[in-house]
Amino acid sequence: FPKLSALEVILTTLHSGGKFGGKAYDTSGGLHGVGSSVVNALAERLEVEVARDRVLWKQDYARGKPLNGLVNAGAAPNRRGTLIRFVPDHEIFGDKKFSAVRLYRMCRSKAYLFRGVRIRWACDPALIPAGSDVPEQAELHFPGGLADSLAEELGTAPKLVAPVWAGQADLPDDAGRIEWACAWLESGEAALATYCNTIPTTLGGTHEAGFRAALLKGLRAFGEQRGNKRAAAITGEDVTGALAAKLSLFIRDPQFQGQTKEKLTSSEAQKLTESSLRDRFEPPHGLIYLDGNSLGPLPFGGRERVGLQPAPEVGVDLQ
Repeated sequence: FPKLSALEVILTTLHSGGKFGGKAYDTSGGLHGVGSSVVNALAERLEVEVARDRVLWKQDYARGKPLNGLVNAGAAPNRRGTLIRFVPDHEIFGDKKFSAVRLYRMCRSKAYLFRGVRIRWACDPALIPAGSDVPEQAELHFPGGLADSLAEELGTAPKLVAPVWAGQADLPDDAGRIEWACAWLESGEAALATYCNTIPTTLGGTHEAGFRAALLKGLRAFGEQRGNKRAAAITGEDVTGALAAKLSLFIRDPQFQGQTKEKLTSSEAQKLTESSLRDRFEPPHGLIYLDGNSLGPLPFGGRERVGLQPAPEVGVDLQ
């Protein structure tokens, strides 16, 4: 497209995104590279501003068609990045409105999945449902990533071990990275939230299977190292029955079940996740909850199965 700017190509041409070449998006969550151009085509009006090299550029579109060329809007010495505003096409979507609750939750999840990033949220009060926890304005910032998010959500809920146990690791052969946060609760239902390339995988998938396997094998190995011959009897339910956890995986070219991406099906994800976490979960690293011969995070049923008495809250080595 020699006569078009890169911006116009991206906003008007299918499959022109950076995920299809080079390393611009090593861990993209998109499947087809059509997001920007489809949003533009379905927008009654779309305005884009790009601040680059201390200059501000602007262009306007209507239903996917450019209304003007790329316009130099002057100097922008203290600004960088891209701003896009759009209005959905009423001829297609009618009077449907965006959900402030859903958008706020999505922005929060992006803020803790990309630890350290700052997202400034602002919403018209008229769009906020009564009784919701959506603020009019907020700065979303989680420097501790998943650990901050899990600790905030659990609040003062009683835990078998007080600190949230969290960490991150690079996958072998530069295949990506993984981050996790765990807490074992004294009561309540288990909850495991998983993500792949920031996409919520509400139905789990291969990365969740690898996570569960690493936890189970790590706890069994710890019990055996402590001389508990019945540690092999520990089950997956013993490990996760009282577990509240978040798991985030970043990999190249993830494969999902269906267009909604609710379940990760990449076969290599289970092996990558388990192999990366085994070293962190097994002795002498994390998952060392010591109190005599106790296996701290086991719920009561699991402790009884391996011949232990329920133990009080104990210390934890997070190194």
